[in-house]
Amino acid sequence: MGILSGGNFADLLEPGLRAIFDVAVSRPRPQMEALYGVQASTKFQERYLAMGAVGLVPVFSGTLEYLNMDAGYRTDIRNYVLAAGMQVERELVDDDQYNEINGRAQRLGDAFAITVEHDAVQTFINAFTDSGTTRLGTSTNGADGVGLCSTAHPYSPAKSGSTQSNESTLTLSLANVDTTRQGMRNFVDDQGNLLGVEPDTCLVPSELERDAIKIFGRQALYEPDSAEFNVNMFAGQMRVIVWNRLTDANAWFLLDTRIMRQQLIWQWRFRPEFLGEKSFDGLTAKYRGYMRYGLGHIGWQWIYGQNPS
Repeated sequence: MGILSGGNFADLLEPGLRAIFDVAVSRPRPQMEALYGVQASTKFQERYLAMGAVGLVPVFSGTLEYLNMDAGYRTDIRNYVLAAGMQVERELVDDDQYNEINGRAQRLGDAFAITVEHDAVQTFINAFTDSGTTRLGTSTNGADGVGLCSTAHPYSPAKSGSTQSNESTLTLSLANVDTTRQGMRNFVDDQGNLLGVEPDTCLVPSELERDAIKIFGRQALYEPDSAEFNVNMFAGQMRVIVWNRLTDANAWFLLDTRIMRQQLIWQWRFRPEFLGEKSFDGLTAKYRGYMRYGLGHIGWQWIYGQNPS
C-alpha cells in the first residue's frame, strides 16, 4: 500500500471508498420502496395535475356525447439537495488504518440510507397533521389544504363544500379493521360514484405488530379471543408492513397499494453519489455524498388512518 502515501492518495482511495459507500446506501429499504411510487425526475420540481371524474358512461343514442370533468388539485413536488462530506487524513494512510478509512465511507453511506427512510416515514408520522412543515420545508398538508388523513377532504376545488373522511380514532382490532375497510370501500369520486377502493395492506408500528399478526396472519384461522371459534375472514387476506420508524405506538393505517403507487410519490432527481473533491491540501483527502429528491402525496384515497388517543 506504499503507493497510497504519495500525493495522489486521495484519487487512489476513491474507487474503493465509493464501492463501500454504494453498498451502505443500497442496503434494503423495504419500507420506502414498498410504499412509494418511485420515479425519476428531470426538473427542479414536478407538477401533478389531478382531474375530476367524468361520471357514468351514457347510453349511446345516435349522437356521441362528450363528457366534461372538473379540474382537480395541483401538487408541486420540489427536489431538495442533500449533501454531506467526509475527510481522510494522510496519516491514516501512512499508518495503514484502512479499517478506519473504510468505516468512514460506510458510516457516510449509512447516513444517506437512514436519511431516505427518515424522510419517507414523515408522510405517515404527519398524516393527521393539518398544518406544519417537514424538515425539508414542505407542507404536511395535501393540495386540498388538509392532512393526508382528515375528516374533511373536499371533493374537488369546484365542490369544496362536500367532504369525505379517511381518519378516525379506532384501536386495532378485527371489528375495527372491518369498519375501516368498509369506510375505504365507500370512498367516492367528485361525481359521487364509488372509486372501487380495496385495501390490501395494514401498516403498523412495532408496538402493534403482534395485534396485526393475530388478525391478518395466515395461521389466524379464528377470530382473536373468540370463544366460539368464529372463522377469521381476514386470515392471510392483507399484507402487514411493520415500520419501526413510526413514532405513534397506537396509530395504524389500511392501504390500497394499487392506488398508493399512483398517489404517493418519491421522485429521484439524483440518486446518492460519492465523489472526491479535486482540490485538497495534500494532507487531507475530502469526499462528499450528494443526492436530490422530492416526495409527497397527490391524493388521499389510498389510505385510511386510525389515530387512537
